[in-house]
Amino acid sequence: MRSIRGQAHVKRALEIAAAGRHHILLVGPPGAGKAQLARTLPSLLPGRSRPHPLREPPCGGDRNAFVGDPQTPGEVILAHDGVLFMKTLDTFDPPVLTLLAQAVEIHAVSIEINESLVEVPTRFLLVATVKPCPCGFSCDPTGLCRCSTQEIAQYKQRLKETVHTCFALEVEVPLTAQERLSHHTEESSARIRKRVEAARALQQRRYAGERHIQVNADLSSAEEVQHYCPLDNSGKELLAAAYRHLHLTPLQGLRVQAVACTIADLAGSPTIAARHLAEAVQYISRFIRDEA
Repeated sequence: MRSIRGQAHVKRALEIAAAGRHHILLVGPPGAGKAQLARTLPSLLPGRSRPHPLREPPCGGDRNAFVGDPQTPGEVILAHDGVLFMKTLDTFDPPVLTLLAQAVEIHAVSIEINESLVEVPTRFLLVATVKPCPCGFSCDPTGLCRCSTQEIAQYKQRLKETVHTCFALEVEVPLTAQERLSHHTEESSARIRKRVEAARALQQRRYAGERHIQVNADLSSAEEVQHYCPLDNSGKELLAAAYRHLHLTPLQGLRVQAVACTIADLAGSPTIAARHLAEAVQYISRFIRDEA
């Protein structure tokens, strides 16, 4: 992290992703540093005796490379307990994106062994990068984008279901002028990791005895959030306003609360306050909301 200048808001989102194991999508033009930032995620995960794996399926890779077979495990299986980095998400074929959604939803993928389908567990932190439009410059103030409205809509439509199903956090990674980077003092991964470890320790205590919940990203209902991560009155009011004005789906609403719980954990707060929820709302996907 220390070697990357600027992009403080992206680093903050990556910290939250690591602390709650929330899957994260980085959206930005070519050359903004999305891949470099994504590859820092293993360095933020809680320490252990061996490094967390970082698996990066080849862009446009097929099902065999992604899932593998009984003799040769694929990238999604090798990413277990680490980070799966899907660089340039739009280059992957629909069958691979469908398998990715399956792995995210049930923490397993199916492979054929002796003519039978067997589910292989795989629990990973997913990070992906994508351009905001076919050329990548629709959000860039220089006006380089020449994509038509129809081209952008078609491009996003292809990824809409995957983005909605898989990602709890989305953050824009803009091109940054060199003169804005020269005076930044950057935090090291080790310093950020200490905060992540403290937040994970809170979650470990909170979910002790629960078989299906290890981290905040595993929360599967509003009732679970309210039981384990209650909102204070200000948080409840802001959540209600977000539902009204942003037309959140139930899944988006659940993820906003789970992310807010992680933000509260990073702050050492026993409840979710409005300030935690307000930050979480900023990470709702614009990539698909703008097309709704």
